[in-house]
Amino acid sequence: MKLTTTLITVLSIAALTITSCGKKEVTTTEPAATVPAATTPAATTTPAATVPAASGPLSATEKAQLTPVRTALVMTNTAVKTGDMAKAKTQFDKFSGLWKVAEPMVKAKAGASYPMISSGIEMVKTAMSGATPDKAKAGEGLNSIIKAMDVIMNKK
Repeated sequence: MKLTTTLITVLSIAALTITSCGKKEVTTTEPAATVPAATTPAATTTPAATVPAASGPLSATEKAQLTPVRTALVMTNTAVKTGDMAKAKTQFDKFSGLWKVAEPMVKAKAGASYPMISSGIEMVKTAMSGATPDKAKAGEGLNSIIKAMDVIMNKK
């Protein structure tokens, strides 16, 4: 016997309509408003090369709080590019300390950009954690984070 859902109801008491062998059985205690499946927005995709726009501009105070975070990222990236991985680790540790305070604000302001920032941070952590740091992966992660942070910080 094949069961299929044919109706979604929205109320504090939800009801489900099930079609079974051509018979319709409805269980509900109150009239229900239906939500047609067509109202669900289609999923959209963002190309990997683009950074989604951040939600809302930063206040002057927020910008001042994020500037040292971005600076630590840029200094980490510069150290990675020059091959000074000891300095890169020190700068990334500095970033990590600042990030604990800045992350909630960034998450709120970044909107759809936040996963790019989060995955970039994880990429850098992984790349820097080995005995021999992976400079290419660290640089890739840092570039991704910096690019997304720039979108947030330059939003007008």
